[in-house]
Amino acid sequence: MSKYPLLLDTKPVSYMIGDGALGMSGKSLQKYPRIIMLVDENVEKHCLPVFKEYLPNVEIDHVISIKSGEKSKNLEQSIHIWNELTRLQVDRDALFINLGGGVVTDIGGFAASTYKRGIPFINFPTTLLGMADAAIGGKTGIDYGAYKNQVGLFVDPVSVIIDPIFLNTLNDLQWQSGFAEVMKYGLIMDRDLWSMLIGKDYHHLDDWNKIIAKAARDKIDIVHHDALEKGMRKNLNFGHTIGHAIESYYLMHDMPITHGQAIAAGMICETWISSKKFNIECTQIDEVVDMIDLNFEKFGISEDTIPELLDLMRQDKKVREGQLKFSLIRKIGKATHDIEVEMDMVIDSIKYYINRNAAH
Repeated sequence: MSKYPLLLDTKPVSYMIGDGALGMSGKSLQKYPRIIMLVDENVEKHCLPVFKEYLPNVEIDHVISIKSGEKSKNLEQSIHIWNELTRLQVDRDALFINLGGGVVTDIGGFAASTYKRGIPFINFPTTLLGMADAAIGGKTGIDYGAYKNQVGLFVDPVSVIIDPIFLNTLNDLQWQSGFAEVMKYGLIMDRDLWSMLIGKDYHHLDDWNKIIAKAARDKIDIVHHDALEKGMRKNLNFGHTIGHAIESYYLMHDMPITHGQAIAAGMICETWISSKKFNIECTQIDEVVDMIDLNFEKFGISEDTIPELLDLMRQDKKVREGQLKFSLIRKIGKATHDIEVEMDMVIDSIKYYINRNAAH
């Protein structure tokens, strides 16, 4: 039987995952002469008190707060962070702690990596999305204009501390959002994880230590072998080409949805594309779609939105020489990447999502 927390020292990043990780991280923090923390207003209210309760001897010099939500992952908020670091005369011996979800770890890592050419930072993810995916892997960045993660860097944190205790602070929508990424790992590489999830509503799962550890280790393993996304790490983009376009579309039209809602829709579309490219058995397609339907409500995308979604996809980082390159699944538990997909097939996949919406 595995004991938690798990300690993984995969140079240059160390990971601590599971119950008790938060309390055990104190010793490593105390070696820094000064600690600055980044939060959003929700984390400041619900998670910072938990951090202080479990680490009473860790002195935080200053807490910088940004507004929550994807709309805050922008240049303006980055400038706010840099201004605060400058005002506080923070030097390169200080530690920057990102306490929060994917938005906080993305923008916080970006701000820390660029301030004075880089100060060390540690991620303490507080959401399921952050624990299973966003806080791991050294991707930092901000959205620019309508485009997600358009500006950023690959920079590793010193460590990532993943303690499920913070999950107690989440609302239902945040749980659901993170669950999309957990499902993704099952679909692209971990059939055992998929078997733990299949047929279950995420509300009825209870062994989150094990689920988070499996998803996190899946990502750690991929990142360890392909840090700069030149090969197998691209498999992590399954569901994200169309999903990011959907997320950006709703953000542009001031109707923000969660990252997980968008990726769930993207995975349905890209599972359909996979089935056409690799002749996946109908039973497997139904298994994926039914599992997503069980955990995510459908939302209305009309065919009128398709041209705008395609324009957003053309700005995607996965476009090469004007061609969209998709990460797809050959079967449940096995993915591949750099698959060129014709625009007509992309359009048909979105229509599939729309029509099956109408059928329900």
